[in-house]
Amino acid sequence: MIVDETVHVIRELYGEYLKHVTIERMVIGIFFAGVKLSTGSGGVSYTPVSEIHGDPRCGSLSRAKPGPGNFQGTPVSEILDASERSPLLNTIRLVVLNALSPLFLTESRYRIMSGCDVLSSIDLGSIKRVAMVGAIAPLLTKFRGLGDIQVHVIEKKKQSLREDEMQYYVPSERASEIIPLCDTVIITGASIANGTIDGLLDYTHADARVIITGPTVSFLPDALFRRHVDVVSGTVVTDVDRTLDILAEGGGAYHLFEASCLRKINVIRNGRSDSVHT
Repeated sequence: MIVDETVHVIRELYGEYLKHVTIERMVIGIFFAGVKLSTGSGGVSYTPVSEIHGDPRCGSLSRAKPGPGNFQGTPVSEILDASERSPLLNTIRLVVLNALSPLFLTESRYRIMSGCDVLSSIDLGSIKRVAMVGAIAPLLTKFRGLGDIQVHVIEKKKQSLREDEMQYYVPSERASEIIPLCDTVIITGASIANGTIDGLLDYTHADARVIITGPTVSFLPDALFRRHVDVVSGTVVTDVDRTLDILAEGGGAYHLFEASCLRKINVIRNGRSDSVHT
């Protein structure tokens, strides 16, 4: 799995030092979870609220480390090694990976475009039909302005789109039908948090450009690149304490960007010069 493969990469890069890294503060917000590590670095990830609430173990997990109420001071290696695969602890693993990754998200390892929108990294003129898994308002607005692109927004909830956007709505049950027909597929990072990412990637056409975007997908992209994802567009937390304060008060990604707590980072897979600016 993508997360497990990323854990392996992180372990190799950090080596023995990883044993000394602990959680300083953890926040599980209603939109995003956030963490600050003993190294001072931070990470955020989408909170899959419905999956957590629907888990029969919710509210009854052991209070032995690592677990609710006991994350502070826990070595990150315990989080990464945890055999529990509940939605809550899966979210914690993701947010910890996102906090551990920025140290190695460098231009010596990857092709990186920082501080710009993900669409700046692709050739918009070559897109004819795009599937967007999850309604991403700024990207939908951009595509609507281009006019000649067929846009399909695959969503579980119609409420995620405005009335004037309903023409693009595709129920999530039709993902396997629509995605293979598209030359460009954009998937929100939330798909990793809710466990749907592998199936979605299986639907993509072999020649399609695949982009995964959102704060949740801010970990090292190696496992995604092996699955032919072309651009991984995540974030780097630039003000960890402020980020956690905002999340603790019910804030989401929009509030974090507005407060300049996050910096966008687009990591580009080598080998797709037809779709990605060099």
